[in-house]
Amino acid sequence: MKIKNVSVYTCLQPLKIPFSHASSGLVTNLEGVYVKLEAEDGTAGFGEVRGNCSYFTGDTTGAVVSTICSAIAPKMVGQDAENLNVLHQIIEESLVGNTAAKAACDCAAYDLAGKLAGKPVYELLGGKLNDRLPSEENIPFMTVEEAEKRAEEIIDSGCRFIKVRVGGQQFRYDEERVSAVWDVIRSRGVQDEVVYSVDANQAWNTREAIRNLNRLAEYGVTIAEQPVHYNSPIRLKELKENCPMKLFGDECVATVEDLARYIEMGAVDGIHIKLIKCGGIYNAVRLMNLAKAHEIEYMIGGMDEGMMAVAAAVQCGAVAETKLFEVHGHVRIKADATSGLVVHGSVVEVPDGPGLGVTVREEMLKKVFSAI
Repeated sequence: MKIKNVSVYTCLQPLKIPFSHASSGLVTNLEGVYVKLEAEDGTAGFGEVRGNCSYFTGDTTGAVVSTICSAIAPKMVGQDAENLNVLHQIIEESLVGNTAAKAACDCAAYDLAGKLAGKPVYELLGGKLNDRLPSEENIPFMTVEEAEKRAEEIIDSGCRFIKVRVGGQQFRYDEERVSAVWDVIRSRGVQDEVVYSVDANQAWNTREAIRNLNRLAEYGVTIAEQPVHYNSPIRLKELKENCPMKLFGDECVATVEDLARYIEMGAVDGIHIKLIKCGGIYNAVRLMNLAKAHEIEYMIGGMDEGMMAVAAAVQCGAVAETKLFEVHGHVRIKADATSGLVVHGSVVEVPDGPGLGVTVREEMLKKVFSAI
C-alpha cells in the first residue's frame, strides 16, 4: 500500500493553566503541528509535535512546518506505507537535525502502518509490557504553601513519582519548596515509596549545581534532571562525580549519538527520552535499547503537548522496561483536537486501538500544505 498524499496542519491550543519554568518563560498556548499520511485506500495516519518549543528544540512552528513541507513530505509520497525501515531512512536522510519535524512524520508513519495492519503500534514494536503508565506529577514555581497543598493532593491521588521545578532566582526559594514537599511525603509515611526528583532546566552552573544538589539531597531527592547547560559532557561528568543523587540528562541527550557520547564519558545515570528531541518512535526505541545495554536508567516523557503527540509516547511506554513515565502533557489543553487517551489521575491507560489508538477531529485543524 503506497502513501498517496501528505498534508500538514496547525492548531492553536490554549492552556487551562499557563506554565513557566527556568528556561521556558510564561507559556499560555501550545501550537500543534500535525502531519497526515494518507494511503491509497484512504486510510490515514497522524503525527503531532509542538511547534512553539524554541527554548527546548530551537524550533518555531513556522520552522517545523517549513521543514516538513519542503524537505520531508514530498519524499514520502509514493513510498510503501508499511515499510517503516525505508520511511525512517527517508525521514532521517532528508536533512540534518530538525528532530521535531522528523518526529511528526515518523509518528504519522507508525500510526498509518498500525492502522493498515489493524494493530496498535506497540505490537509493531514487539508487544506490550505495560498496560498502565503511572506518570510523574509536577510541582511548578509556586509558594511554599501551595507546594505543600499540591504535594498532599498528589500523594493522596496515589501518585508516587514527584518532580519539583527548581532553578528560581534565589536558591532559598527552591530549598524551601523542596523541603516542604519532603515534609509532606514523610508525614504521609510514603518516603520509601516515592521517587522524588528535581528539574532545574539548565538553570545552574556546575559549581552552583554541586552545592545546591548536595543541599537538596538532605530532603530525600534521588534524581536531578538537567541541572546545568546542555552542551558540555565535561560539566555533567564533573557534576556526576560530585552529586549524591542520580543525574538524568534531558536537553543534553536528544539523539542516539548524544547518548553514545555521554555513555563513553560516564556523564549520566539516566536520560529523559522525548520523541520531539530524538525524532520519533523509531529513535526512541533505539535510545531505550542502548540505555538498557549500558545500564542507564531512562524515563519516557514529553513536553506539554497535544494528545496525539502524547499518544505516540504512550506507545513507547507500553514496550519500555522502566517505571518512570511523564506522559500526560496534554491535560492542560482547554480543547484538544484529539480524543481517545484515558487518564485516571496520574495513570495513563495504553490504548488498544489500531495505530496510536486515538482519533483526531480534522475540522479543528488548519490545513497549511498538501503533497500528492
